Amino acid sequence: MPKMFKKLAMVPRGLRYKLLLTFGFMSIVPLLTCVYIVTVYVFPASENIGDVSIIIILSLVVAVLGLILAKGLIDPITEMAIVARLIASGEYDRKFVVSRGDEIGALADSINIMTSKIRQTLDELKSYGQKTKEVNLEISKRVQALSNLLKLGDSISTGSMPLNSILDFAVQKVSAIFDTGYGILYVSKEGNGNFFAHTTFGINEEKLDNLIIKTGHGLLGRAMQDHSVVIIDSVSRASKDTVDFREAQNIKNLIAVPIYFEKRSFGMIVVGNRLDRFKYKNDDIDLVKVFAKQITIALEKDILVKKTQELAVKDEMTGLSNKNYIMTRLEEEIKRAIFFQRPCAFLLFNIDDFNKIRESQGEIGSEDILRKVANLVKESISPIGKAARIGGDEFAILLPEKNKKEATFIAEEIRKRVEAANIGAVKVTISAGVSENPIDGSTCEELFKKATDSLRYAKSLGKNRVVA
Repeated sequence: MPKMFKKLAMVPRGLRYKLLLTFGFMSIVPLLTCVYIVTVYVFPASENIGDVSIIIILSLVVAVLGLILAKGLIDPITEMAIVARLIASGEYDRKFVVSRGDEIGALADSINIMTSKIRQTLDELKSYGQKTKEVNLEISKRVQALSNLLKLGDSISTGSMPLNSILDFAVQKVSAIFDTGYGILYVSKEGNGNFFAHTTFGINEEKLDNLIIKTGHGLLGRAMQDHSVVIIDSVSRASKDTVDFREAQNIKNLIAVPIYFEKRSFGMIVVGNRLDRFKYKNDDIDLVKVFAKQITIALEKDILVKKTQELAVKDEMTGLSNKNYIMTRLEEEIKRAIFFQRPCAFLLFNIDDFNKIRESQGEIGSEDILRKVANLVKESISPIGKAARIGGDEFAILLPEKNKKEATFIAEEIRKRVEAANIGAVKVTISAGVSENPIDGSTCEELFKKATDSLRYAKSLGKNRVVA
């Protein structure tokens, strides 16, 4: 018994009194029973049935009260155990419904608070998990974009892909940076400041593929002129130009980056998407700029390659073809002429007394004369004719489909134009020699030799003439 009371004393105050009261009520029953037995059997002098009945009734009432009170303590504890088991199994939406002011009510409230915090923590973890998933997806996109940049750079440096394939690849991959992304590359066709759609990817309801960007005109045209970046998204400043452009082109979000090197504009890369309430990050803009730089390198390299090839077959001073090119074409035209049994003429000419002209006019003056003579030659031949400067003041002209008579007439017209033109401070004339396949030979060497011999003969006759 002392041990039991000691345990009861350790119970919290509110619950302790209720347990003591319950214990007291339930203890009366056996005490009253003992009193009854003693009265009836031990001391039978008292046989009043009424007293016995009252004692029994009181004992029953006390027992029932104790049972009710005990049940009031046990039921919420049992309910808490059930709910706690459900919460432990993961049903964190469960709550204790206990309207009590004692320790059981406080315990229920505490458990409800802890459950709420657990639920809140799990929601935060779920939110963090979603954010982590989004971050991982974003990292994956960035890694893929960087990988595509490396492939693009490798293709540009090695020349493993033609220019159009490189541009298609670049536009496709820069568009893939964004969900529902699209892209379009504008380039100049004629170098007149107008830029047309060259490569497109994912264009749907947008009208950008029909847009012509004119340098200095409109939203993109001014950006092209200023070499500035255009950004249109949910937080960009809604100027009148932006609103008008948005409506006219039926777009939601867009980044436009000019493609230029030093002061020369090559075009513009435009990348957009169709997401609502979207905002471009600095990383997004930087990535598009890097792709634009790679496209710039590709276009610039293509221009340099073409220029190199052009220089390989052209005379840098006059813009005419060089000797290697004209001799190669002469050989090809001779083969074609033989196969189709058609004529092919070749003529050589040089400037009379050019050494004296160089001495009197100087290097700059003599070079200017060479360029003016070259321009007269360009104006005098048909599109299928080919003219070349083959060294010093010597020129050659290849005339497919022309016989010796026709070639001589053309050479004479050039001679007259040079003589009549005010080319320099001194009078300039030319002498020319003409040859024809197959009359004068069936190889380029034979035709070249015949034209050279005729040119020498023209010089010996007093210059400023054509000899066939």
